[in-house]
Amino acid sequence: MEQQHKKIPLAGPFITQKEIDYVHDAVVNGWYETYDMHIRKLEKRFAEYVGAKYAIATYCGTHALHLAALALQLGPDDGVIVADQSYIATAYALSYVGAKCVFTDVLPDTLCIDPSQIELLITPKTKAIMVVHFGGFACDMDAVMEIARKHQLAVIEDACQSVGTFYHGTHTGTIGNVGTFSFQGAKIAVGGEGGMFVTNDEALYQRAKHYGTFCRNDGIQYLWSDDVGYNYRISNVTAALILAQVERIDELVANKKRIFESYREKLRDDPYFEMLLPPVDCEPNYGYVLGYLRDGIQIDRDELVKKMLDMNIHFRPGYPSMHRMPPYEQTHSVPNSDRYDRRGLVLPTAHSLTEEDIVRVCNEMRRVIEGILKEDSRS
Repeated sequence: MEQQHKKIPLAGPFITQKEIDYVHDAVVNGWYETYDMHIRKLEKRFAEYVGAKYAIATYCGTHALHLAALALQLGPDDGVIVADQSYIATAYALSYVGAKCVFTDVLPDTLCIDPSQIELLITPKTKAIMVVHFGGFACDMDAVMEIARKHQLAVIEDACQSVGTFYHGTHTGTIGNVGTFSFQGAKIAVGGEGGMFVTNDEALYQRAKHYGTFCRNDGIQYLWSDDVGYNYRISNVTAALILAQVERIDELVANKKRIFESYREKLRDDPYFEMLLPPVDCEPNYGYVLGYLRDGIQIDRDELVKKMLDMNIHFRPGYPSMHRMPPYEQTHSVPNSDRYDRRGLVLPTAHSLTEEDIVRVCNEMRRVIEGILKEDSRS
C-alpha cells in the first residue's frame, strides 16, 4: 500500500504482552469457582487507582450509567439536568428509569457543563445533575458541587471518557455521588467493551450491585430474585484485558500526551482549526484531540470529514446535540453545544500514531480545506 493511502485510524489500543498473558490466564483458568477472579482483581485495582471505596465492573459504560440512575432511585417525573454534549447513552440511561432529561449548555472551550446555566433550570422536580467529563477534560466540579449542595441534588459523573483524568488532584468520577467509566474500544484503556460504576456510598454500591445481578437474593432462596434486575456483569476474559490496561494507565496517558502535544505544536495558530486545550484546574488523560472549524471558515464540515476518509485519514464530526434527538427535541437554547454539533471535529488519536502520521493529518486537513474553499469560490 502506498504511503498516501496508509490508514490513520481515529482510535486504537496500545496492547502489550501483559494483556495477552492476562487474557490467556482468564481463558485457561477463569471458570467455575474462579469464574470472576479477574473481575474481582479489576474492581479492587480500579477502585484503588481512582480513590473510590467501591467499584462494580459492568459489561459496558451504558450499563454503569443505568446502575447509577437505579442506585439513586431516579424515576418518572424526576428531573435531571444533563450536559447536552455527549454520546446519547448518557441521556438514554436516565430515560431507562423514566427520568426527564433537562439539557443544559456546555462551555465552548472544554465542552463540559456550564455551571452558570444549571441553576436556571432547577425546579422542584429536579433530583440530580449529570455532568460529562468530555473528551478527557474535567468539569468545574467545585462549582457543580456547590450548586448540588445548595439545592440538595445528587451528582452523577459520566467519566466514561476520562479514565486517567484528575481535577485538583482528585480523579474524576469520585467527586459526586456516583461515577461511571467506559473501556469501549475508542477509549484510552480498552476492553472492546466494559464499564465501571464507582461510589464512596455503601448504600448506593449495594443497590447498584443488587440491580446489576438480576436482583438476586440467595438469603431468601438460592437463585431467588426480589425485583426486576439486569445482567450487567462483565465477563472475566474482558476484565482480564482491562485489568492489564488499568495497570498500565500511566503509560497509556503518557503516550496520549505525546500525541496531543504534537498536535498542539502543529496546530498552534492554525488558520482553519481551533484545537481545544485542557482547563487549568485539570490534569487530563489527553485521550482526544477535539476542536472546531473556525467560525470564519465557511465550508461544509461533513464534506471535509468525507474527503479525509477518502484518503484513509479517519476524522469524526462532533456529536449531535442530544436535545435534537427524536426522543427529546427540547427547544431551549444551547448555542455552544449546537456549535460543536455543526462545526466540531475529532482528529485521529490512535495510540499507534507516529510523528509522521500527525504531520500528514495536519497538512492534509489544511490542503483539503483550501481545496474546498477554492471550489466554493468558483461556484
